[in-house]
Parts: sequence; structure tokens; C-alpha cells
Amino acid sequence: MLVGAALVAGVLSFSTANAESASDNMSWSSWADVFKNNLHDQTAISGQTEWPDVSALGYARSARSDAAAVRLLPQPLPAVDGINAKIDGYGGGANHSNGFYGTTGSLSVPLAQQWGLQIDGGVGSDKGIGAYGGAGHLFWRDPSIGLLGAYGSYSHWNGIETATFGHISANTGRFAAEGEYYWNRWTLSGLVGVETVSVNATVPALSIPNRFFDHVSAGYYVTDNFKLSAGHLYTFDTHFLTLGTEYGFGLGGGRMASLFAEGALGERGAYSALAGLRIYFGQHDKTLIDRHRQDDPPSYDPSQIKSQLSSLTKIITLESYAAGLLFTGAAILGFNQAGKNPTAIR
Repeated sequence: MLVGAALVAGVLSFSTANAESASDNMSWSSWADVFKNNLHDQTAISGQTEWPDVSALGYARSARSDAAAVRLLPQPLPAVDGINAKIDGYGGGANHSNGFYGTTGSLSVPLAQQWGLQIDGGVGSDKGIGAYGGAGHLFWRDPSIGLLGAYGSYSHWNGIETATFGHISANTGRFAAEGEYYWNRWTLSGLVGVETVSVNATVPALSIPNRFFDHVSAGYYVTDNFKLSAGHLYTFDTHFLTLGTEYGFGLGGGRMASLFAEGALGERGAYSALAGLRIYFGQHDKTLIDRHRQDDPPSYDPSQIKSQLSSLTKIITLESYAAGLLFTGAAILGFNQAGKNPTAIR
């Protein structure tokens, strides 16, 4: 029994000695190598996967998730959907006259994602008196919100012949801020600025002071292709109520035709009305509301006689100014004659 106990004790002593020897032979550098290799393996594994898009604090995100988020952000439509144009012809009357007709056209081009340019031009005639002009719009627009821009125009009225002053004509310039706001089917638009008139006559004293003007309106699209509008026009010291309607129908190939009518009721019994046909040329087939908000802004004043009521009523007031100038000139001449010959006054 003593022999067996000694044998067990010997085996245990030998095992303990071997374990202690193995522990002593493992140096610190060996343990460091094991730790280094293990860390490298874990890093390699983690590099093959992505961090979650959102951490517990909400700001640990992967590069791939960032790119996906950017792609999901809605991008605004451009200010002008490619190069587009429109042209119209019209006829009408004002103050018991029906000899009013003309044509206008516009070309719109994109300058940048949210910037555009439009050029207008037109010619016309009223009672056989011709007129022509042009205008420019430089604007920022987001078709889902509205438009802001600068506007300038020039027009020439050929004028009339008079026995006293000879030929009288007029040039009109407008410089204004332009804006539109889109709200569902409503469009609020406005043009506010200064208008200048220079009268060309043989008497150099004839002049008209610069004046404030505005043309504001509210339009409602009963359907996507049918618009009704009402507004206010103040030009040449005269207030007008303006009314308008337009109905469009697609022609295919990016084109649309529309029938339009406009009218104005002003102070001192002034009124006017016109109707015409307009053709749109664009990059895509669209409804009328989309063309108005994505292609070309309204052509407020490309000529003295045009499809917009601002220049139609302006013809009326210019003729009134011409008549007033003639009356004033005749009165001045009469007083001069009276100064030279007092007995001539009755």
C-alpha cells in the first residue's frame, strides 16, 4: 500500500513539474504575438461588413448608406424644361373700335438648374397705327414653389400726324421686379416697377413724367388645361380690372394649342377685349398648368399692341395723352396769340 501511494505521489509531482516548466517557457513576447494575431483577425472580419446606418447615438453611418440617402432626397425641377417657345395671333377692339390685331412670340432657355431667361417680341396695329417692341425676363424658379426675377421692356408706338405738331410718336420703357407663387391650382403673379414714356414731337417741351405701374393677377386652373384669371393693372395713371381665360389642348410632339380671351375695364369709361390662338413648342407633352410653371413665364409687355391687356390698355391711354398734348399745345398757342393781340380774346 505504501508502494502504491508513493507511485501516485510521484506521478502527481511529475505532472506539476511539467506544467510549471511549460508556463516558464512561455515568454512575454510570445503572448504579445498571440494577442497581435488575434486582433488582426478580428479587424479583418469587421472590415468585411458595414457599420449599421445608425448607432445607438444616431451618428455612426456607413459611406454606402450616405450615398443612398443622397439619392433619396427629392431634387427640384429645373427653372426651364429645355428650350421652348410660343407664338400667338389675336384681334379685338377698345372703346368702340375693332381695328386691333397683332402677333407676339417668346423664346425661353435654361441658364442653370434654377435659372432661366425669356425673350419676348411682338408687332401690332390699332386703327392702322403700328407698334412693335421687345422684353426680357431673367429669373429664378422652382416649379413647385414660384418665380422671382427682373424684367425690362421697350416698345415704340408709330404715332399720328397732326396739323399743329406734325408727327407725334412715343417710346415706352418698363423696369420691374417679377414674381409668381404656386399654391395647388392657384397662381399668384405680379409685375411691379417704373414705366417711362418719351414723346417724339416737333415741340421739345412735350414730356410725360416717369410713373409707378403694376400688373398683378390671381389665376385658378379649373382643370389642368383650363385657366381663369382676374387682376389689377395700373398704367399711365389709370386703374383697370383685368379678366382672362385660356383653354389648351395637346397636339403631340411637345406642342400645344390654346384659345385665349382677355378683357379690361378701366377708369373714365375705358375698356378693351381681345381673343386669339396661341401655339406652344416644348420638349415634352404637358398640360397647360405645367407649361405655365415649367416652361415660359407670362409675356407681360413685349410690344405696344400685344396679347396682354397691359399694352392693349396702354394704347388707349397713349392716345388720350396724345389728344391731351394736342389740346395743351393748342391752348399755349392761343395764349401766345392773345398776348400779342389782346383784342383777339372773346
